Amino acid sequence: MRDIHIKKPKITLEGLFLSLLLIFSTFGQRIVIPLGGQQMALIFPVTIAFFLIMLFSRKFSLYTMRLLLFTLFWVLALSFLLFQEAYSATSILFLLMLYLPFLFKFEFEDELKLKYLKRFQNIVLFTAFFGIFQFASQAAGMTFTDPLSVLPSNLIQLGYNTTYPITYGSPISKPNGGFYLEPSLFSQFLAVSIIIEVLFFKRWTRVFILFVAIVTSFSGTGLTILMILGVPLLFKLKFKQALAVIVAGTLVAIVFFNSEYGSVTSGRADEYNSQNSSFSIRFINPFETIFLDEQKDVVIGHGPGQTERTQFPFEANFTAIPKLWYEYGFLPMIIFMMFLMHCIFSRNITILTAAIFIMYTFLSGSLLQPQTIYFTYFMLIISRFTLTEELAQKTQPVRKVKRRRRETRLTLT
Repeated sequence: MRDIHIKKPKITLEGLFLSLLLIFSTFGQRIVIPLGGQQMALIFPVTIAFFLIMLFSRKFSLYTMRLLLFTLFWVLALSFLLFQEAYSATSILFLLMLYLPFLFKFEFEDELKLKYLKRFQNIVLFTAFFGIFQFASQAAGMTFTDPLSVLPSNLIQLGYNTTYPITYGSPISKPNGGFYLEPSLFSQFLAVSIIIEVLFFKRWTRVFILFVAIVTSFSGTGLTILMILGVPLLFKLKFKQALAVIVAGTLVAIVFFNSEYGSVTSGRADEYNSQNSSFSIRFINPFETIFLDEQKDVVIGHGPGQTERTQFPFEANFTAIPKLWYEYGFLPMIIFMMFLMHCIFSRNITILTAAIFIMYTFLSGSLLQPQTIYFTYFMLIISRFTLTEELAQKTQPVRKVKRRRRETRLTLT
């Protein structure tokens, strides 16, 4: 009797590394390790540990330009410490460790990258369904559903608006897809997933579901990404496809924004007029803090970690650029942004990398946020592959072919 050998899937270190990055930057965003009175996002030690394993067991090369810019940043940043009144050594070490993986290049096969791009799409689609369920169930009178509420509270990330009412006093809270730190981050992941779907897979039912999830998240950051990159994205489509996307998107937007829920989102259009609005807190107030003190502080900064230790006269949510400027000074900020832009745009500027850049730089407090940093790292790995004809066929949606009934002919002789 002939032996039957079942081919087992090959587990590689590269695949395991990508799996961990994917899981902890999506489902594991809110999971932490408690350290006394502090918390450490679990994705940080997991990524660093497997990065070191990759470093000692796989061939790698260094990005020379990144290493040069990163070194120059630290030379200036540490030199400025001599003139700063206070600084956090923990913040310095954390910044160094967080961005270390970006200096090294490992080889990943294109087919493996495409595999994990598809897995990312499946995970975001699942969370999109969950986010829509969170909204629909609340609209039907149920309470907000948090799948991580079964975990001990000390293992859940604090300090984020994981959910909050869509308006003051509303019984409906903004969906966060169940696993994301905030509804805003949820909508940004949805926007990135839509861009990937349009560029690579063109599964329009998925695009529709993802778009519905964005508008029902009541967060404008995902829509901001789509509005900025919408025109170049449409040019990637055939005329009929682009027209269908425009018509479908317009219809969904009209129905939603003419509803009582849509008026909540559209009512935020003039938020910039208020210093207490989320727009001002994120885009205006942080830059105002830079010029509150002496002119020398604008140049050399106030010291690493000082944005968290300083009491400002108004609320400010520091994204990467103002945080770097306030803490490290103007020139180190410029050099670090050059380092970051090389990381994201080292090969070429694409719609997807532009979305990642916008998301990282302007829409989240991501300078020391491991969840966003390592999601960026993961996306930069899996989105850079040569789309050969063989790989292109694998991106096409599977179509069911109806079998024609065989005609039976009777021949009389």
